[in-house]
Amino acid sequence: MVTIMSEPRLVRAFPNEQKHIILEFAGHEYRIFDVMTLYHERGWTALAYPRQRKRAVVSEAGLTWPGIGSLTSAALYGQSRPLDDAAAARESIRLSYTNLAPTHDDAGHHVVGVFLMPYSARPFWLDESIGGGHAERGGGQAFTIDELRAWPAWRQHFAQSGCAWAIGYVDALADQPERLIDALIGEACRRNGLPDGG
Repeated sequence: MVTIMSEPRLVRAFPNEQKHIILEFAGHEYRIFDVMTLYHERGWTALAYPRQRKRAVVSEAGLTWPGIGSLTSAALYGQSRPLDDAAAARESIRLSYTNLAPTHDDAGHHVVGVFLMPYSARPFWLDESIGGGHAERGGGQAFTIDELRAWPAWRQHFAQSGCAWAIGYVDALADQPERLIDALIGEACRRNGLPDGG
C-alpha cells in the first residue's frame, strides 16, 4: 500500500525584521524561512527590500509576492528550519514606530514603537528608545490583550508610534485573539510598518 503524503498546510506567516518569514503550519508547527535564499537562488532581487518582502500574500497553499513569484507550502517547509515554541514566542512583527524627536528628552532620537509577538503569552510589545546607542534610555514592556487594554496610555502610545489604525482592531477583536493577531499582521504587512498615512 502506498501512503500519499499531503502538502503541509500553512496556517500563518509573518515577516520579522531580520529578513526571515516566520511560518506556522498545521498542528502548531513553527518554522523560520530565510527570504534571502530567494534573492540568491532565484534572482528575486526585489526581496532584498523590506517593503517588498512584507508584501507576501499568505494562503494555505503557500506564499506569493505579487509581480515577483510564489512558493508552495511544501517548498517553504522544505527550505525552512524548525523553531521551538520558546523561539517562536520571541519572534515579532513591527506594527509601526516613529521618531518623535526633537523632544525635551532628546533632540535627535526619541523613538516609540509597537510590535506584535503572535506566539507569546504577552503578544504586544510597546517600547521607547531615547538617545540610542550604548547610553540608550527608555525601555519596553510586554502586555496580554487584557493588560494592554487596562493600561490607560496604550491608545496614546499606539497613536504616537504611528499605528492609531490598530486601535480599532484591538477594540473590536479583543475577545477573538486569533482574529485580532491575523488582522494586525495583515494590515502591518500592507502598510509595511510605516506610520499612519505612510
